[in-house]
Amino acid sequence: MVRLLTIVILFIACLAYGQEVVETSGEAQVKVERNMSKEDAMEEARQQAMIIAIEKVFGSYVEQDSDISIEDGQANFKIIGHSLVKGDWLKTINEKFKEDSRIIKGDLGKETETWINCKIKGVVREITKPDTRLNFKPLSCPEMNCHTYSFYDGTPLYLSFSSPVDGFLSVYIVEPSNIALRILPYQSMPKKYLNAVPVEADINYTFFANSEEYNYFEGFPYLLIDEIIMETELKKEHYDLYVIFSSNPFEKPLLLDQIVEEDKDLIPKNLGLIEFEEWLQETRIYDSEFQYQRITLTVLK
Repeated sequence: MVRLLTIVILFIACLAYGQEVVETSGEAQVKVERNMSKEDAMEEARQQAMIIAIEKVFGSYVEQDSDISIEDGQANFKIIGHSLVKGDWLKTINEKFKEDSRIIKGDLGKETETWINCKIKGVVREITKPDTRLNFKPLSCPEMNCHTYSFYDGTPLYLSFSSPVDGFLSVYIVEPSNIALRILPYQSMPKKYLNAVPVEADINYTFFANSEEYNYFEGFPYLLIDEIIMETELKKEHYDLYVIFSSNPFEKPLLLDQIVEEDKDLIPKNLGLIEFEEWLQETRIYDSEFQYQRITLTVLK
């Protein structure tokens, strides 16, 4: 779980607008290799199906590492490398997975291969310019030499951030229980910061450090800066950190309060992962400048 060491108040603001989007669909099959789980193969099939769907409407630039294999003309293929597509996947409308077992002749006789098929339909937008190149790093102390993706139980989390352009920033962390906690803006910030905090170009920010030198926001006392504590009751847990940015103001999703009764700690305002992902997708449709990046953090006991 993630704990805050301060208090919470939030509201609502405005929405940005985007450009034309289109629906498309794609299908791909991936063999489950010996070093892959079925979940890994499903994710690979999903990504390949997205690429094919985008290529249908916008085409792609392809950087191929080595091999493309086609089996018996059946369009069963696996691309090893990187496909640079000309479109941005905004929202998944539906997806279906199917598992297929095939008997082949191997070195040791008959062998069984497992293939994962993914059919996907979604909303895409043509890429007319690259995303803003953000620079951010998770830290275990407010110094750059504390950059890490692994935290021990009870260790604080800090975040360094910079952008080449002015904009608006929000940060969420998704717990293993599939709850998305909003940790920036800080929970006690005044109304003008309720949806996202403004950030200026070429400034190196450090967030979640409860000290006057790390307070960048007018009308907000540094003593109310939230400190984030990473916690786990297991040997190891994984958390997804989402850094969300746009050069346009954007509206936050509907958030709820949750209090831990035994010690009265206030968990950040939050929403379910499904609702969070829907908000991300819908906001990207209406704001072509809206982007997010996800990294995974590990917490060890």
